[in-house]
Amino acid sequence: MTTEAYITLTIIAISIFCFMKESIPIDLVALGIMVSLVITGVVDASEAISGFANQATLAVAAMFILSQALIKSNLIDFLGPFMEKLLSKGYSKSILSMALMVGGISGFINNTPVVATFIPVVNRTTKKLKRSPSKYLIPLSFLAIFGGMCTLIGTSTNLLVSGMASDRGFEGFEMFTLAPVGLCLLIVGVLYVIFIGRYLLPDMGTKDLMEEEEEEIKQFLAEVSLKEKSEEKELTLNNFIEENDIEIKLLKRDGDTEKDPDRSKALKQGDTLLIEGSLKEINKLIKDDYLSLAEDFEDKEFPDEETRMVEIILLPNSEIIGQKLEEVDFLNRYNANVIGIRQRGEKQLSDLKEVKLQAGDILVLLTNKNGYQLLEESQKKRNSPFISVSEKILSDLDPKKLYITISVIVSVILLATFNILPLVISAFAGVVVLNIFGVISMQEAYRAIDWKVIFLLAGSLSLGAAMSSSGLSKNISDLLLNFTSQYESQMLIVALFYLFTALLTETMSNNASAALMVPIAFSVATSLDTNILPLLVTIAIAGSASFMTPIGYQTNTMVFSAGKYKFTDFTKVGAPLSFTFLIVASILIPYFYPF
Repeated sequence: MTTEAYITLTIIAISIFCFMKESIPIDLVALGIMVSLVITGVVDASEAISGFANQATLAVAAMFILSQALIKSNLIDFLGPFMEKLLSKGYSKSILSMALMVGGISGFINNTPVVATFIPVVNRTTKKLKRSPSKYLIPLSFLAIFGGMCTLIGTSTNLLVSGMASDRGFEGFEMFTLAPVGLCLLIVGVLYVIFIGRYLLPDMGTKDLMEEEEEEIKQFLAEVSLKEKSEEKELTLNNFIEENDIEIKLLKRDGDTEKDPDRSKALKQGDTLLIEGSLKEINKLIKDDYLSLAEDFEDKEFPDEETRMVEIILLPNSEIIGQKLEEVDFLNRYNANVIGIRQRGEKQLSDLKEVKLQAGDILVLLTNKNGYQLLEESQKKRNSPFISVSEKILSDLDPKKLYITISVIVSVILLATFNILPLVISAFAGVVVLNIFGVISMQEAYRAIDWKVIFLLAGSLSLGAAMSSSGLSKNISDLLLNFTSQYESQMLIVALFYLFTALLTETMSNNASAALMVPIAFSVATSLDTNILPLLVTIAIAGSASFMTPIGYQTNTMVFSAGKYKFTDFTKVGAPLSFTFLIVASILIPYFYPF
């Protein structure tokens, strides 16, 4: 291999590590990729930033805006009550109905707001029916992923693969190029959930985290401070633990922090404790005269009759992701205080104010009537940073905006389907029309774009360019061909591409994994002198097929906390599904898209 190939391989390895650790934002990793490739001389500056002008990147930006226009019409909110009726049927009928609704919508708009809208609907309805929400929330995310596999605009990954192919002289995908295999996989996926997945999904019961009369899992953290010493007796950590059924993780006193403190220690006024316990116990503690939340409540006294708890989940595109709790300042923004947090992965045992918020985190807020109204108003806003886990604030349907938006989106699809206009041009034409008719303003359009995805696409494209120019893609394709040459099986080649893409998707971004695999696919196709289309379809499908972890896809992250799942729950139900898709795709792709 060349020196440039080794450098590119090193940058890829570092990028995968950063994606897996999640300690650095994905858009910053993408920028780091571009800068590193230029500094090391693998690509020049124009190649590194060319991804921003790629038609795939621009098409994704336009589709974000069109999706936001449809959401603004409140169509998805309007469908909420229909979802409730569908869920009242048996499990099989419920999943089939969800597949038609969620899968159908996700084929044409961004699936993140779709899942966000239906999470509280599923939670509320299943509990009313005495069913476990955990049996429905993972399927909700999976069904959205299935739907996105069926069209060119279903996922940003599909657009990215098509755009990279166009840059290399290939025509790219048409609107429904992926539909034959995508629809088959959707059917297979639905059948899997109904007949196999339902038995692998955990049954968490119908217990509500905010119902005091029910026993709750001890997985919430909160800080309490001792306001005044108990006059009745000396209060030690041991008394405190026995009386309140909680665990003490940290004791902070006079600027010092002690982890797992000695239980015989006497508590003093001003001590701050990081405790772990159920919401029931935490709520009871903060009502005690001599205890308060670490954040001062003096300016926000909540009468008992007005006090209420609200459980919210942070959305992936939230502006507060990556911020510390104290930076968000829920007390002043929403007249509410965070009394507990459930964060995916390991529990945070440091100062709660210093905890960095992540997508999918569940925060339990203590507020009053006025604060609750502020939270409701925030959820009604476009690009709300969170949603209520238990209830969704529904808005009235706007018929005029709905008709205009649907007409525009259908026109965009038809213009692209019949090759009258390229997708990127027809999509931006749709944005112009929506703006003229007042459906969406340019300010709303800018806010609708998920800029993290745009930067990630640009960085991924520069990485793909580096693989080609450095010869790394050719080196990898030669190794792959040496392995498969003795078998001469098209199905085996498809299976290997699917496997590698799917595994990369589970450990890093789906767009980045697709960008790595497309140059290799072109090298393999050139060496074999065969049609590239089946390999491109394989990469697009596998790039979206993230089922084994809650971090591989945004919708998985959202339902992870809402359903109180464990990390292994996704592996348990997702691994067999991924293997099933691998087998089915390996058979169907060579059939629908001959080499």
